[in-house]
Amino acid sequence: MDAGAASAQVAKWNSGYNGWWPGGFGYAPVTVQAHGYPCSVTAYGPTFNFKGSVWNQNYGGGVSCAGGVGEKTLTIYDQVLGPDGRTWFTITGSTFTAGPTLVHPLRMIRNRSAFLGHAYRAVATTKLVVPNGHAGCSLNNTCSQTITITAIGRALAP
Repeated sequence: MDAGAASAQVAKWNSGYNGWWPGGFGYAPVTVQAHGYPCSVTAYGPTFNFKGSVWNQNYGGGVSCAGGVGEKTLTIYDQVLGPDGRTWFTITGSTFTAGPTLVHPLRMIRNRSAFLGHAYRAVATTKLVVPNGHAGCSLNNTCSQTITITAIGRALAP
């Protein structure tokens, strides 16, 4: 691994990403491209801030497709690492879904408390209904395809 790749993987204070994600301590967002289609989903966070006497975390996600094509449904949730150090648990009340919608890009952000000694990660998954481009598809109502993409943020503890 070169020095540039190693430094990109270091959690650090940042001033936010893409003009909408808030600053805090965390990793850069993780983006996953759809296989064979110009769409992607991004998991943002967790990003931690200390306000007053409480640790807070932001987590969220975004989905976009070239040209804004397709109907998008985005679901985000926050997970905490279990005591075995391998099993991730979705935090009750952390799951939010937006869509289906034609909004482009579709983004969501949430904020919740974080606790010292616990590792967290953000998960963003999208369901896309997009044109498949097959000739003659209108004859048998098969002009769209459904694509699901999931991005998982890097684990981090406050």
